[in-house]
Amino acid sequence: MMDGVGSADFYADLAAVNDFESLAESSSYRRLPDDWWIVVADIAGSTRAIADGRYKEVNSVGVSVITAVRNASRPVDVPYVFGGDGATMCVPNARASEARDALAATIAMADRAFGLELRGAIVPVVYVRGMELDVLVARHRVSEHFHQCAFFGGGAVYLEDSLKAGKLPSAFLVDADADAEASFEGLECRWDEVPSPSAETVTLIIQATGDRVAALDTYRWVMERVRAVYGEPERCRPVAESGLKVTLSREKLARESRVKAWRSGWAGHIRANLELRLFALIGRYLFRTGRQTGETNWSVYKRDLVTNTDFRKFDGTMRLVLTGVVEQRTQLESFLDGLSRAGTVQYGLHVSNAAVVTCIVEKRQGQHFHFVDGSGGGYAAAAKDLKGRLRVGGGR
Repeated sequence: MMDGVGSADFYADLAAVNDFESLAESSSYRRLPDDWWIVVADIAGSTRAIADGRYKEVNSVGVSVITAVRNASRPVDVPYVFGGDGATMCVPNARASEARDALAATIAMADRAFGLELRGAIVPVVYVRGMELDVLVARHRVSEHFHQCAFFGGGAVYLEDSLKAGKLPSAFLVDADADAEASFEGLECRWDEVPSPSAETVTLIIQATGDRVAALDTYRWVMERVRAVYGEPERCRPVAESGLKVTLSREKLARESRVKAWRSGWAGHIRANLELRLFALIGRYLFRTGRQTGETNWSVYKRDLVTNTDFRKFDGTMRLVLTGVVEQRTQLESFLDGLSRAGTVQYGLHVSNAAVVTCIVEKRQGQHFHFVDGSGGGYAAAAKDLKGRLRVGGGR
C-alpha cells in the first residue's frame, strides 16, 4: 500500500486492477491523501421505508448523493461506493466546500421530494487516522468505460456505522439547506425492475473479522468461493439485456422528476413528468430500432449498460447482487455459515426475483454507469438479516 499525497488527481492517477479478486490484495490500494475528506450519507428509517414498498425511492436518493457530489467535484475524478440506502465518497480539500453544499441540498431534496430523512457528514481523513483506522483506495476496471472504486482500512465502515449510530462529532454533520447549490444532472431512473436471468437474485453483505491482514485473506477466500459457486461475472450478473425495459409508468418515472424538479411548483413537476414520459417513449423506439443518433449507437446501449453495472462492490465490506439457482445460494450459504460459526465472517442475505437499476448518464455512448440493488430493498434487507444473525449468535 503506497502512501497518499496531497493531490487532486489522486484517484484519476490510481492504477486500475482488472479482477475483482485483486481487491483482496493489499498492493492494490493507496492511502487517501491527508488533505482529502470522506462524505458519508445514509437514510434513517430505510428499513421501514422499504417495508412500505419504497425501496426504489430509497435507491434514487442514495444515487442522488453520488450524482450531486460528483457534479460538485468536477473536473476532479472522485471515488464513490453506492450502498443501497446511502453512499460513501471521497473529495479533495479544494472541493470539500462544494461537496458539503451539494450534500446539504440533497438532504433537503430527500425530505421535500420523498419525505425521507437523509443523514450526511463530511469528515477529514486525518480524523479517521486519529482513530487508528485508515481509508485506502483501489480502482477496479469493470469494463472499458467503467472504473469502480474500492475502500479498505476500516475508516469508511467506521464512519458509516458512526453516522447511523449518531456518534459522529456535530462539527462533521451536514444539515439540510434548500438554498445550497446542487446539480442532479445525469441521474436517471427509467428502467423497470429487471427480472432475474436465472431462478433468483441474491443480495449479500459479507463482513470479515480480524485485523487487516486476516480480513483480506478471508475476503480473498470468499471471493474465490463465490466465483467457484456462481461462475464468471458474465454468468452471475443480475442484469441481462433481455430483461431491460424502459418504463412508461408515471409513478416510476416520477422518482427521477421529483429529484430534478424538487424546487419547482406543481407546474414544474407536471412539465418534468411529461418530458420524461416523452423521453421514455423515444427511448423505447430507439432501443427497438437500434438506430444511430449523433454519437450514440443505440444497438449497443443495453450491452454497455450490462457491463457497466456495479453488482460487485467492496468498501471494507463485500456487497454482491448475483443471479443464480437455489442450489448455488444454499451451497454458498453453507460455506458462509461455517465461516460464521468459526467467527471469521458475519453476513446477511436477501432473496428476490429481480434487480433495481438506477443510473448516472454522462454520455449515451459508453459513459453511463448503473447502480444495482436487489428488488425489495436488497442491501437494506441483507443488512437487517445480518443484524438478526448476530442477535442469535451467527449462522442458521
